[in-house]
Amino acid sequence: MAYYNYRAIDEESRIIKGKIDAFDEYELDETLNSKGLRLIEATKSRFALNIKPKLNEKDLLSFTYFLNLILSSGIPIMSGLSNMAQQSASKKISLASSFLQSKLEAGKSISDSMLEYPQIFPRYYTSMVRAGEVSGNLEQILDDLMSYLEWHIRLKKDIRSALAYPAMVLTAVAALIAVLFIFVMPKFIKILTDLKVDLPLPTKILIFTVGFLKGYWPLVILFLISLPVVYKVIYNTATGRQIIDTSILKTPLFGELVRKLNHSRYFRTFATLYKSGLSMDETLRVSSDVVKNTVISDSFYRVTNAVLGGEQLNKALKDSGDFSPLLLNMVEIGENTGTLDNTIIKISNIYDKDITETMKRIFTIIEPIIILLLGGIVLLTLASFFLPLYRIVGGIHK
Repeated sequence: MAYYNYRAIDEESRIIKGKIDAFDEYELDETLNSKGLRLIEATKSRFALNIKPKLNEKDLLSFTYFLNLILSSGIPIMSGLSNMAQQSASKKISLASSFLQSKLEAGKSISDSMLEYPQIFPRYYTSMVRAGEVSGNLEQILDDLMSYLEWHIRLKKDIRSALAYPAMVLTAVAALIAVLFIFVMPKFIKILTDLKVDLPLPTKILIFTVGFLKGYWPLVILFLISLPVVYKVIYNTATGRQIIDTSILKTPLFGELVRKLNHSRYFRTFATLYKSGLSMDETLRVSSDVVKNTVISDSFYRVTNAVLGGEQLNKALKDSGDFSPLLLNMVEIGENTGTLDNTIIKISNIYDKDITETMKRIFTIIEPIIILLLGGIVLLTLASFFLPLYRIVGGIHK
């Protein structure tokens, strides 16, 4: 299926411009004729071929805001989507609006239209929209979706802010080491080799390292650049992803942080979906899908199967062995009192606070480690240079 920009003329001789997807120009012509339009010109949209797999969360939030505005203000949805497609500053939002408009014009519901574009609208999103359509409360559902997206954007921003300082320090350390080994140390090494004395092991290691970096620096850079690519290739395999995700969870402190991030995402999604009116079965399935770590998602899928088999949620979570007694008690109370959605939101808030504390603890530990690493490199470099001089001076005194 291709995506077309078209110009057409209506029954009142007005020129109409728009965008629509069709298998070919014949189908495009038939579709426009059914709307009382006669095709003048059509070109395939190159941007449609380059659309990214998903709208990022900021784009999706903006789209949700404008869709909610259209519905709440009483503007006909076709007219509103057409305006979004033509006037939005974001090409991705414009394209998403056009896609949605074309499916609605074919007689499909909003949620069914979104289901045809999973690369644009995530599963949890379409599930909630469908629940809103069924309940007749779509505007409130869109409000809940905006709150969810705002929460996730804020969480990611907090994490990036927390990572910024350690990343800057590590980059500075790496740059300092590179300058030291590539530009400064070769001059000192020439002095040491000209002395023609038996060099100690640290000095030999230093000379070898500097020589290797100086002689093969293009290969070193190529190796460093290739690491993310190799990682992505391995991670995209089922076995590789399982091994990497398992190793991450076993990493001290970082594993704890990843676990809390995934748990928070799961419970926040669960609460938002369940509150929207989705069944427990679908809420559990969709919430498990948003978990990024395969080990944790497998654990939640087992919880889903247990609940579908008749167990209570708190019992299924307890059997997984991943949750504290406090959390399990909260879930049990929520189930018994019919306030599970509010209880799960409180649990997600608890995880959010724990995430902040865990990040602070990690960076409190990382900072002195970085300082020790830098100090160790400087100390080793100085020792490598001064040990031969010390031997020479000692030999002269003898």
